[in-house]
Amino acid sequence: MKSNDSWLSTLNPTIKLVTHLLVMCVLMAVTDPRITLAIWIVALVIGLTLGGWRIPYLLKRLLPYTIFFVMIFWMMAAFGKGEHTLWQWGWFHITEESLNNGLMIALRMLGFVTYGLLVTSTTDLTAMIMSLVHQCRLSPKWAYGLLAGFRFIPLFQTELAQMKSAHKIRGYKQKNSWKSFIRYALPLFTQGIRKSERIAIAMEARGFTGTRQRTYYLTPQLTGKDGWYCGLLLVVVLCIAVVLKI
Repeated sequence: MKSNDSWLSTLNPTIKLVTHLLVMCVLMAVTDPRITLAIWIVALVIGLTLGGWRIPYLLKRLLPYTIFFVMIFWMMAAFGKGEHTLWQWGWFHITEESLNNGLMIALRMLGFVTYGLLVTSTTDLTAMIMSLVHQCRLSPKWAYGLLAGFRFIPLFQTELAQMKSAHKIRGYKQKNSWKSFIRYALPLFTQGIRKSERIAIAMEARGFTGTRQRTYYLTPQLTGKDGWYCGLLLVVVLCIAVVLKI
């Protein structure tokens, strides 16, 4: 999770996350493909106007998911059940009901990914964890543990790439995927234990006890624009659901 310089990145991370989760709940309750499509378009408009997205970035992020969603749509539409048959050939039986269900599920999943991307692409990881501490009363022990765990991910990726390069130089070839997994997982697991011990010792040496009575370098606050964004987005989504349902 990395923040950009967009207006959406200035919002409180917790409010932004809760707002988008509420929109996802609306998406789960909607059964009309038109409403689902309209709510997804709202996410695209927000990303392009307030989230700092560009068309190439959007295509790069959503294209892999779009291919997956097209496959889901085809499987549900071609092998679904219904009374009003639109097209039938061999094993394929497309009905009006299966077509609507496939389109609704595909657009719903695409909406989940887009609203989730609005959060991850405009939110700094440290700001998110600190916001959970101050706005959601998350324990500092869990917060700093999560933060340290997320920081380990790019380190593990770098170490895994180095190990693969070293094995390749030595001419190592292993066709058994299970043995390859053990060969790479054991050193990574050992390094992870050593680094976690070093982090624990460093935090104890600096007086970290996990209590809330401490100072923070970053303290996210709630502002008026957080409430405006949450309220307007929910109102727009609910209006879309009500108007298109009529």
